[in-house]
Amino acid sequence: MKVAITSNGNSLDSEVSQVFARCPYYIMADIEDGEIKAVSSVENPAINERGSGNLAAQFIVNQRVDTLISGAVGPNAFNIFKQVGIKIYKLQSGSVQENLNLFEKNKLNEIKTSVPAGSMAGRGLGRR
Repeated sequence: MKVAITSNGNSLDSEVSQVFARCPYYIMADIEDGEIKAVSSVENPAINERGSGNLAAQFIVNQRVDTLISGAVGPNAFNIFKQVGIKIYKLQSGSVQENLNLFEKNKLNEIKTSVPAGSMAGRGLGRR
């Protein structure tokens, strides 16, 4: 299973990011039999783009991710994930590693609805 987590840094020790489309990094972890087999970090190519939700969602889909762990996902990205069968789980404050551990123990809640349109727009970019 391939899991992507929104992150403020490029390692397992990094603090998670509460936003999906404008997070600085995605940490990708391959999990087999409850063990992390491989980890990689990828800079978010959509962070400064207009329509970042759609672009970031398509990027995650192209990475062949099965599960996303994030703080909030907008309606466009949420619908893309729903269409392709990617499950989304609500992260908790802390590190990427801590959230992977919680996920493996089934202690993260599945996100069943998106945040309202526009509620996350411009977070972290100084926009109002």
